[in-house]
Order: sequence, then C-alpha cells, then structure tokens
Amino acid sequence: MGNLIKKYDFFNPSVFKDFFEDDVFNDKVFRRRATPPVNVSEDNEKYQIEVSVPGIEKENIKVTRDKEMLTISYEQKTSDEYKDKNYHRKEFQSQSFSRSFNMPPDVDYEKIYSKHQDGVLTIHLPKSETAKKEDVVDIEIH
Repeated sequence: MGNLIKKYDFFNPSVFKDFFEDDVFNDKVFRRRATPPVNVSEDNEKYQIEVSVPGIEKENIKVTRDKEMLTISYEQKTSDEYKDKNYHRKEFQSQSFSRSFNMPPDVDYEKIYSKHQDGVLTIHLPKSETAKKEDVVDIEIH
C-alpha cells in the first residue's frame, strides 16, 4: 500500500478558521473604533443623512441637536439572555457609538425629522433661509 497523502481541500474548515481567526478580526481596538457607515445627500429642499444601524432598535438610538451640531448615538445594552449557553465562539456584540455632524447654516432646525426602518436611520434636514440656532434639543425617532 502507498502512503496516504492528505489532499488540499479549499473548502476545508481550517481554511476559514485561519481567515476568521486573523488578529485583524479579533482586535478589540479595531472593533471598538467601528462606527456605522453613513450616506449624506442633498437636494434643493433638504439634506439627508442615512445611517446603517441593522439590529439596533430605534428606542436605543438618540439623535440630538446642540446648536449647529447633530449627534447620533447608541449606548450598548448588555443582556444576560444567553449567559447559560456554552459558546465556542461568540462574535455577536453590540458596540456603543456616537457620530456628530456640523449642520449647514441653512437648515430649518424646527423641521428636522428622523425615521428608523429596515435597519436604516434616515434624518431629514429641511433647508430654510431663516434657520434658528437654539440650545440642545432631542429629536424624536419615528
């Protein structure tokens, strides 16, 4: 009988294990700095900010305006829901974040509107020639 030689198998789980256990993916500093991606657009009537927040309930997101600064934040809520499970690997985690944007001077602060749907938070910033700059105001998410 000849020697048994293990054939290289691209789909062998060890290939994926090596990839997903790379230090880049396990670096806590890398994960902590992650903020959700955003799209910022403008048309004749408004500015619009879209924030990708899949899996985050709107009740846990806070949108605040402080004069001309708009801040979107999420505070991580820890849960003991799965504490009795014996995980071999646990990567599902919620990270807190805060993201701020300087608003243009032509935003009508009284008409800012936000909506959370299908994992996307959309904030509408209507344009106005007589924008007011008031103190800190919380903006309700619908």
